[in-house]
Amino acid sequence: MSHYEGRPAQLGFLKEGEQRPRRPRGQALQVGVLGFLVGLGLVGGAWWYSRGPRQTFSLYWLTTVDNSIHYVQQERSLRAFDAQEAIRRALEELIAGPKDPRLTTAIPPQTRVLDVRVEGDDIFLNFSPEFTQGGGSTAMMGRIAQVLYTVTSQNPNARVWISVEGQALEVLGGEGLILDQPLTRASFLPSFPLPAESKAEPSAASAS
Repeated sequence: MSHYEGRPAQLGFLKEGEQRPRRPRGQALQVGVLGFLVGLGLVGGAWWYSRGPRQTFSLYWLTTVDNSIHYVQQERSLRAFDAQEAIRRALEELIAGPKDPRLTTAIPPQTRVLDVRVEGDDIFLNFSPEFTQGGGSTAMMGRIAQVLYTVTSQNPNARVWISVEGQALEVLGGEGLILDQPLTRASFLPSFPLPAESKAEPSAASAS
């Protein structure tokens, strides 16, 4: 017989006719409730992915045609309960970049969206420091315009405030693109053309 610290080892065999001790009623109830909640969560998750609420936003990409930079506008249906959540998802898609190799984004891929807040016609965005890195004046102009026009696609008259780690962004890039906040579509007009209407498939905007 094996021993542990001088005591006989206890083996978990039941004698003939002996019943295994029953689980306490309260513990069984807790297990049942837990199983119900897990099942409810799985059903809710399946509903969210198949029939959850959606918001339609326009994403703005960049493309080059005949050595000229153009914007391309793509409509995207995003799973989100409200405009605030949809704006965050739209920005994350801009950062991830387009699937079409003809398109590109001027936002550094390491950028993170720290916060999005919508208060009436005001949209407050807070990015990580990577948002300010790399690129010349053209890239910086494209970066701001991509963000501005994407987040205001549901409300073209909205005012946009951009911060980096909670600090208002006043100058972007080494060449010093000055941002007079709040930004609006009327106050920030990039030097390259913007599409006049949204397009489901990528195509270049009107020529310069």
